[in-house]
Amino acid sequence: MKQILGIIMTMSCLIVSAGVGLADDPMSNKEASPTLKERVTKDAVKGELVNATGEHYVIREDGGKEVRVHVDSSTKMDKVMKGDRVKAYVTEKGHATTLQRLEK
Repeated sequence: MKQILGIIMTMSCLIVSAGVGLADDPMSNKEASPTLKERVTKDAVKGELVNATGEHYVIREDGGKEVRVHVDSSTKMDKVMKGDRVKAYVTEKGHATTLQRLEK
C-alpha cells in the first residue's frame, strides 16, 4: 500500500513539474498583424518603446528621433512593454492601427 501511494505521489509530482515546464511565455504570442492595405498606405515607425502611458506610446527610432503614437481599443497590438523593439503602422494623424513587437 505504501509503495502504491509512493508511486502515485511520484507520478503526480512529475506531471505537475512537466506542466510548469511547458507553460507558455505570455510575451511569446504574436497577435497583431497588419493588413495589406496598412502595409501599403500607412507610415511605419520602428524602434524601441521608451514610454507607454495610457493611450500614448513613445517610440525611439534607430536615428534617435522619438515619435509619439496614439493607441486605443481599435489598435491591433502584441503584448509589449517598455524596452521592446516595436513596429507601429501609423495614420497621418498619429494613430497606431497596428503595433507589433519585433524580435531583438
